[in-house]
Amino acid sequence: MGLGLVTAVFELVWLARSGRLKAAVLREMAMSLSMLIPNVMFALATVGIWAALYVAAHERAWYPIEFSPWSMLAALVAVDLSYYWEHRLAHRLPLLWRLYHAPHHSSHAYTVATAYRVSFLSQLLAPAFYLPWVWLGFHPLLIVALQLFAFHWQAWLHTEWIGSMGVLDRWFNTPASHRLHHSSAPEHRDRNLGAITLVWDRLFRTYAEPSEAAIAYGITGAPQPTNPIAIYLLPWHQPR
Repeated sequence: MGLGLVTAVFELVWLARSGRLKAAVLREMAMSLSMLIPNVMFALATVGIWAALYVAAHERAWYPIEFSPWSMLAALVAVDLSYYWEHRLAHRLPLLWRLYHAPHHSSHAYTVATAYRVSFLSQLLAPAFYLPWVWLGFHPLLIVALQLFAFHWQAWLHTEWIGSMGVLDRWFNTPASHRLHHSSAPEHRDRNLGAITLVWDRLFRTYAEPSEAAIAYGITGAPQPTNPIAIYLLPWHQPR
């Protein structure tokens, strides 16, 4: 959260100085941030259900894993893998795409605020992808903490203020690699799906090399939502 906030401050200064902080960009930022309220409300409404499921899985753990630097690293790799597959399925399955992931890609602007353009409906399913690691033996608090870390890692990626980071762009989810993920170009569709690393993208052949070329954002052939309600409804009237 802190890194995203720092990035947002510098991004605002950069946008203002470069003459890019126009009314259209501010409107897109406001619509993206408007989705935080239903997300927080839905999280509070469902936290008890997911907590019960995680505790039940932990009580039936196959082999309880003690806290250690190695187990924390292993848990981070596990969470990164689960995020990759949840994200990939949200792109490839039309129901999941329309239900909760299309809103995240609907903006033609690309700022830190875009990171929070997330449908509250994702919370109906996304936590289930991490549940098997708790059943395997990782402590539920560790898995939840790393889920939050992976989510907040995304904040600083959604900016054009940070340019290429060299070799890091090829192995980690950086602003350059994630900008390509949000590209509306057909050749960039469903690429660079990782949370923190791009190891799984390389392994499962969804990796694409970042470039310095200008990128058009949004969903190919889809109109841009003009209000917060349209962000949720338009995907149901669009082809995948």
